[in-house]
Amino acid sequence: MGSDERQRLKNIEENNRLLEQLGLGEASKEVFGKRSHDSDDAKPRQQKQQKQQPAKKRVKREEDADKAVAADPPRRSSRRVPTTEEDKKVSREQLETELEREAQRKDEKRRIEHETRRNDMPILELLKRDPVEYIHSKKCGESVKKEEKAKKEDDEDEDDEEDDDENDELIAKELSGYLASRPAIPRPIHSVEDEKDTNSSDSVHKYKERANSLVFKTIQKVTSNRIHSMQYHPDKESDLVFAGDKYGQLGILKYDADKDTAQIWRLQPHVIGSPISCIRFDASDSRKAFTTSYDCTIRQLDFESGLSTQLFRSNDGYEQETNRLITHLDIPHQTPSLLHAADNGGGLSLKDMRESRDRGVRYVLSKNKLGSVSINPSNEQQVCVASNDHAVRIFDMRMVKKHCNTLEPITEDEDDLPYYDNREEIGMLHRTIHGKAVTSAYYSPTGSNILSTSFDNTVKVFDDKLNVVNSIKHNNETGRWLSVFRMQWINPAPWTGVPTSFITPSMKRSLEMWTMGDRAPSADLVDTENITAVPAVVSAKPFTGLDDLSIAGGNGSGKVVLFM
Repeated sequence: MGSDERQRLKNIEENNRLLEQLGLGEASKEVFGKRSHDSDDAKPRQQKQQKQQPAKKRVKREEDADKAVAADPPRRSSRRVPTTEEDKKVSREQLETELEREAQRKDEKRRIEHETRRNDMPILELLKRDPVEYIHSKKCGESVKKEEKAKKEDDEDEDDEEDDDENDELIAKELSGYLASRPAIPRPIHSVEDEKDTNSSDSVHKYKERANSLVFKTIQKVTSNRIHSMQYHPDKESDLVFAGDKYGQLGILKYDADKDTAQIWRLQPHVIGSPISCIRFDASDSRKAFTTSYDCTIRQLDFESGLSTQLFRSNDGYEQETNRLITHLDIPHQTPSLLHAADNGGGLSLKDMRESRDRGVRYVLSKNKLGSVSINPSNEQQVCVASNDHAVRIFDMRMVKKHCNTLEPITEDEDDLPYYDNREEIGMLHRTIHGKAVTSAYYSPTGSNILSTSFDNTVKVFDDKLNVVNSIKHNNETGRWLSVFRMQWINPAPWTGVPTSFITPSMKRSLEMWTMGDRAPSADLVDTENITAVPAVVSAKPFTGLDDLSIAGGNGSGKVVLFM
C-alpha cells in the first residue's frame, strides 16, 4: 500500500472519529441511505451491463402518477439550513453557546496574557514570537516547539527547532551584552540664552547647508509590520534606532556607518496585536527604554539587567474595548521617576516609579482622546496635551491636583484605577483650536515654543502661551494605511550651533527639515530609488551637532531609512 493510500485511509478515519464526537456518526446513512454497491450481496458490475429489457407499453397517465407517488422515497431535509421553527431555535441556541464559549476563551487568554506579563521578562523570552505561550509551555515541562514536534513526528523538524532555541539563546546573549555596554547618556538640557545664540541668521544658514548635504545611507526592515512609533537613541558609537509596530513588536536597529553594516533584533514586549504607541528613553539614563502600548501598559527595558518590566497598567480589567489605551508618554528631566501617560479616554495618568506598581492617579482633562502629552523642559508643572476635539491645551498640574483633591475619585470598575474628572478645565492656562483633530503638540528643547500637527493640514509653531509664531500648510491626510503624522523637534547637544528646528514626514515619500521661520522646507531628503513608501514616523538623533546630524524615518512595511 502506497503512502498516498495510507494517508487517505488515515484522513477517512479521522473524519469518522470527528463525526462520532459531534454525534453525526450515522448522519450519512440517515440522509442518503445505504448505497447499493456497499452491500455484501451487491451484484457484480458486469450484471449491470446486461441487455436492457424491451420497453413496456405505455399505461394511463393517472396510473403512472399513482405509481410514481407510491415509489417516491421521502425527500431528505437540509442539515445545514434550519427548515422548521424547532430547528431554527436549536440552531440559534447552538450559535449562542458557541459564541459564548469563544468569548470566554478569549477572555481567559487575555487574562493569562496580562497576568504573565506582570512578571519581569528576560530578553530570551521577548525574542520568541509568542512569549506568553513559550513561558507557559516551559512551565509544563515542554516547549512550544516540542508540542509541534509531537504532532508532526518528524525527526528533521525536531533538529531544526532545537537549533532555533539554541540560536535564540545566542542572540539574547549578544543583544544583552551589547545593550549593557552602552554608556548612560542624559537628555540634553537647553537654556533660553543658548537658543538666542543658535537662532542667529548665520547659524540658520549653516544649518540649511548641512541639512541639504545629508544623504541616504540605508533602509532596513526593522519590524514585521507598520511602524507606529520610533525613537533615535543618543548612543555615540553607533546609530541605534528603536521602532514599535502595530502588533506590539519592538525592533532595534544598530547601524555602523563606517562599515555600512546593520544588525536587527526584534522583541515582543507587549501583547500581540496591541500597537506600541510611544517610545522614550529615561531622561537621566539612556540605558532604560520605556514603551507604551494599546494593551494599557507601560514597560521598561533595562539595558543593564536585560529585563523588561511592567511599570504601570491603566486598566486592570481584561476587556478588549477600553477608554484607557495609552497613546503617549513623557518624562520630566527634573523628576525622571514621574511618568506622564495620555490615553484615548482623555485621561492623563501620573505614575511615580518609586511607588508600588498599582499606585497612580488619573485626571480626565478632555472628553476626547489625547494624542500626545509634552512636559515643559523649563517647568515640569506645565503640561501640554493635544486632543481629538481640535484643541491644544496647557495645564498647570499644581492647580489641577489642588482642584481634584476636593473631588471624590470616580470608579468605573472595581479593577480599574479611579480617576478625577477635570473636564471643566480647572488649572488650564492656555488653549488654542485647530480646524480638525490634533495628533501631537510638543514643547521645544528650551520650552519656549510648541510644535503642533493637525488633520486640518497645518503645522503650527506657537510660543509658550500658544500664540501663533508660524503656520505652515502641509498635507497631513495619511488615511488608514499610514501612521498619523507627528512632527518632531530636533534635540541637539547644547551650544553646538544647531538652531531651533524640526523634521516632518511628507506624502511625497521624503523627509523635510525646517527652522521655526521657514515657509518652505530647509531641506527635502528624498531617494526615489530606495524609498518607495511614505516614512510617516520620524525621529532625529539627539545630543548631536551639525557634523553628526542624523535623521530616521519609518514606513508602513516596517522599514527604517537613515539620512546622515
